Formats: sequence, structure tokens, C-alpha cells
Amino acid sequence: MKTLRISDGAPVQALFLDYDGTISPLSVLRSESNVSSENMAVLYQISRQIPVAVITTKDLAFVVKRTPFAHAWAGLGGLEIKIGDVLTRASCLRKMKTRLTMALKYAKGFSGNDLIIEEKRDSDGTTVAFSVDWRQAVDRCKAQEKALKIVSYCETLPIVSIKYEGQPFFDVFPCPVNKGKALLKLKQKLGLRNGILYMGDSSVDNAAFEAADIAVGVIHEETPDNLVCEYYVKFEDVTTFLQDLLKNRFRFSLKLSMILHRTQAVQFIRRRKFT
Repeated sequence: MKTLRISDGAPVQALFLDYDGTISPLSVLRSESNVSSENMAVLYQISRQIPVAVITTKDLAFVVKRTPFAHAWAGLGGLEIKIGDVLTRASCLRKMKTRLTMALKYAKGFSGNDLIIEEKRDSDGTTVAFSVDWRQAVDRCKAQEKALKIVSYCETLPIVSIKYEGQPFFDVFPCPVNKGKALLKLKQKLGLRNGILYMGDSSVDNAAFEAADIAVGVIHEETPDNLVCEYYVKFEDVTTFLQDLLKNRFRFSLKLSMILHRTQAVQFIRRRKFT
């Protein structure tokens, strides 16, 4: 558990963010995904004073143009990292290309209106990962049956399937992704020592929560209750939280608006699941 005891406030030297479900709505089509104008405005203000980075399982081609306020990005869960014009990538992106292609071909055999296959591409435009998504399915049970066949096949190959608790989508990568390692790489490349605040909304963010100095979970209707962070904000309150962080001169404090302690947050998450 990432625990931070705050008295007079902890200095925030950099802001690292997940994308989906943190600063952008989760349950929307890929083509409709964006950062709200309110979040965009405050993140631009923050980025003028401290480094801002985005760590996401989305690919860089998707996320960079949607987050122009950021100084750095870790796409594909950290398999590609971009700072300015400098790009680094994990060697496994190409080493496992054949296996990934086999899995993608199998998945596409089940695709249709009820099951969307989202290809994730590296910076050369090569497909290196993909998502299977049935959020928009009319018959979710039927779509889930297809999805289970795909994930079962993928698990027979030496590639990585990432399932999200209770959520109607999963990701397939050529090798393990670790947002915590991505955070540490960005931290090193940006010349940061401490004071990193990370915000995320899923169990895939847990490694980044552990690696950050300040961990803040974001609560929405699909947030699990197993995030390893002590503090939370509701998705609809993210803008206000960021505005207050800015006004408080980048000192994280329990006096900031909208902060929930873990006990409150878990109760709220569980109530949402049963309503």
C-alpha cells in the first residue's frame, strides 16, 4: 500500500497521469476519446510550471495529439517513451511480432459490431499490440463469450494478456508492461528526484502508484477497490482537484478540495457497484 502521511503538505515537483478514466472518459468510442476543455486548460497551466507526463497503455500516435500539454509520454504501458523528439522503445516490440500477429489474426475472426479490435501501433506504424473491446455491444453476454475465446487463445502464446477486473475489454501486448518502471524511466530522463504525483484509475496503475511519491486514485463507475493508494478523487472532481493543487502552489494537502481517504473511497466504490 502506498501510504503518504501529510501534515503541512507535500511538495509536488511533477504530475504524471494515466489517460483513460483519469483525465478522459472511459466508456466512449476511441474516436470520441478526448480530454475535456476544463482539464486541458488547467493542465496547460500546470505544465508551464512543473513537468507533466502521461503514462498509458494507448499508443503514442493516439495519445500525444490528445495531450499537447504534456512534456513526455510513456505509451503502450511504457514500451515506447517519447520526450520531445527523442523516442526509445523496448526491443520486445519487434521480437514477438510473429506471435502477436497470430493472435491478432485469430481475434479479428470474431470481430464485428459487438466486438471491436483496436490495433495499437508503434511510432513506425507497425501493429505491436491490440485491445478487445465489447463496451458498445448490444448483447454483452454473446460478445463476452467471443472475447473469452480470444483471451484463451492468446494465453497459449508467449505474449501477455491484461484483463481488467469487471471491465468489458482487455489488452494484448508482446511482452509484460509495467507502469511503475515507465514512471521511473521518465523520472530519470526528466532529471527528477522526488515529488512525483501520479493519478490513475485501474489495477494496471498500481505499479506506478507504488513508484510515485504521492498516489491518487480516480473513482468512476468502473474503478476497482484494490488500488494501492491512500488518497482518491472522483472523476468528475479531477478538474477542481487540479485547480486547487495549482492554487496551493503545488503542495498536496488533505485540505485540498475533493480529496477522499482510502476508507471513504472504498466504501463509495462498493456502493456504486451495487446501485
